[in-house]
Amino acid sequence: MKKPLALIQLACLAVIITLFGVGAGVRGAEWSQGASMPTARSELAVAELDGRIYVAGGIGQWGTSDAFEAYDTAKGVWTRLAPLPKATHHPAMAALNGRVYLSGGYADILFRRVLRGMWAYDPDANSWHRVASMPERRAAHKLVSLDGKLYAIGGREPNDTPLWSYDPVANRWDTSHAPLPTGREHLATAVAGGMLYVIGGRKRDHVNLATVEAYDPQTDTWTRKADLPSPRGGHAAATLGGHIHVAGGEDIDAGEVFAEQWIYDPDADHWRPAPPIPTARHGVDSAASAGKWYVVGGGTAAGYWTIVTLTDRVEVFSLR
Repeated sequence: MKKPLALIQLACLAVIITLFGVGAGVRGAEWSQGASMPTARSELAVAELDGRIYVAGGIGQWGTSDAFEAYDTAKGVWTRLAPLPKATHHPAMAALNGRVYLSGGYADILFRRVLRGMWAYDPDANSWHRVASMPERRAAHKLVSLDGKLYAIGGREPNDTPLWSYDPVANRWDTSHAPLPTGREHLATAVAGGMLYVIGGRKRDHVNLATVEAYDPQTDTWTRKADLPSPRGGHAAATLGGHIHVAGGEDIDAGEVFAEQWIYDPDADHWRPAPPIPTARHGVDSAASAGKWYVVGGGTAAGYWTIVTLTDRVEVFSLR
């Protein structure tokens, strides 16, 4: 006996809701194209401060980049700023107390010279100054602002489990924090509800992870959370509307780059799908500002092919 047409239509609607998150907190959400970066690059670092999206370093057309540029989200225009003190790719960056901080990365295109220095950028003076170096060299790590401190997490050289915090007032690093339970590089991070979330990433043997772990700075403890629906490294994440958004990334061995977007609800400890990013890419970074998520740069082919597939794209996801 055939099912009535109305039941078939209802079943199709249910599939659409499952795939695209309609009715699950992303109704009306959409991607749009922002103004392209002046300098195409991949494996860069991004931070937001006072409505401007700052983009630093990366792999550019001519090798390791010292480019530092800012996107005015209100005007939709880019400005070239004072170049980085050192050209670097795979660095980390975060904003705190009116300054933008940049740490580590590789100083050469052959991935041999790993940096441990950190610099602070003053937007008013358009200038950089050196601050206390990280305890060890780091690249493909993350720098996160939380509770008045900067936290450096994961990465490469010499190990992938450290969690250090930097106090800008004392200009001093603290290495006593509980280490990241699952070491990794090319990870993504986000802050929600006072917790620091470490999302996916990969091991040095190119094995991607779906592991999600959250750090509570008040108790110095880690908690395992629901895994990403699919493992990835080199992806972007940010918190928007109290939920964590993840998109992009790569699988080096399979030669794939990803477009899928996933949204995490910290209260429910649950992931759901959302509209994919228009341009599949890895080596991206991102930041949220005024209800929008800006995903910047990257390479459209996996692994070292990023060098010849650099993009200047800025794609913006909005909840409104």
